Amino acid sequence: MKKIFSFLVSGIMMLTLTVLGGSFIPGAADTVRSSAAEADKTFTVQDVFDLQDHLLCRYSGGDLSERPYDLNVDGRWNVIDLCIMKRQVLTAVKIVEHSDVMIAYFSRTGNTERIAEYIKEITGGDSWVIRAADPYTDEDIEYNNSSCRANREQDDKTIRPEIEELPDSLDGYDTVFLGYPIWWGQEPRIIDTFLESFDFSGKRVIPFCTSASSGISVSEKNISALVPIGEQLPGRRFSANASKEDVEEWTDSLGIVKAVAEEETQPSSQPVIQISVKGEILTASLYDTAAASELMEMLSQPVTVELQEYGGFEKVGELPSSLTKSDESIRTEPGDIMLYQGNKMTIFYGSNSWSYTRLGHIDNVTTERLKDILGDGDVTAVLSIKK
Repeated sequence: MKKIFSFLVSGIMMLTLTVLGGSFIPGAADTVRSSAAEADKTFTVQDVFDLQDHLLCRYSGGDLSERPYDLNVDGRWNVIDLCIMKRQVLTAVKIVEHSDVMIAYFSRTGNTERIAEYIKEITGGDSWVIRAADPYTDEDIEYNNSSCRANREQDDKTIRPEIEELPDSLDGYDTVFLGYPIWWGQEPRIIDTFLESFDFSGKRVIPFCTSASSGISVSEKNISALVPIGEQLPGRRFSANASKEDVEEWTDSLGIVKAVAEEETQPSSQPVIQISVKGEILTASLYDTAAASELMEMLSQPVTVELQEYGGFEKVGELPSSLTKSDESIRTEPGDIMLYQGNKMTIFYGSNSWSYTRLGHIDNVTTERLKDILGDGDVTAVLSIKK
């Protein structure tokens, strides 16, 4: 959907490396590599990590001297080589999305957008803002003006306002929450444009709306009659001051949404560990991976890990020893615990897309609470087996 990798290199540090001219190739001094075959080599995510860490003087792996990382063939490894490598990896690697929930919504005043953001937080789904190619102004929605744009559109069910940009596809999304304000008792015609732009015959559609007083029932009937829909669940009208708890109560009542979210974020039934941070005790269920099993063995005695703030979405610290990697392209969620580079544990309080090995997921904590516990800057975490 418009998702890209979130790379873990500070812009300031990268510019500094460029100014300093980067790093000479280990073991090669000023030798210039001129092999086109090496410059065109296919690289992996791990190559990006290795070169990045080398340039930041924190590489702790083996000998890199034989790696063909001089992509611009100037006898040095520097930020230009890293950028070329990243571009190649971005082109070659398809990020695996783990959400099959889409929240598509049109919001003129922001009320519907707020509800959509709540649904996104609750379900872990992706969102798409439906924007008019010709944006609606305040004058366009003057209810008392019978000739205003919105009045004219709502009076004519054949009008289809053009959408500024549509998703490339809805393939891969089983459930689509469809949000909109109620205009003159119905959905805005731009919602009809969106519905007629895709095939919903195999999808679950769940309408939601915002309004001062009008209900959702008329728009639900319009939607169901407009295009074939695999399954349309009962929608919900929300007032402008609806809370996240109000929205969560509704999504929980749907049943299927909660099941989808849990299926994608919860690990299988595995041992539970404790993570002590600043006097707070977090519990985490481990995934069924070799690395998670090895972590349990490591915790025969409590292990202290110094976690450093990184990227504005995670804390990362080095483990006493390396664990078995089984990396996959993952879009992380708050609470995820991942193995990075084989010997580093990462706790996410935000989201990132990269190649990790799953370790576990912190149980029963909101994103806001997790941020409060981890706080700003570096922290010390003590890992132990839950008794």
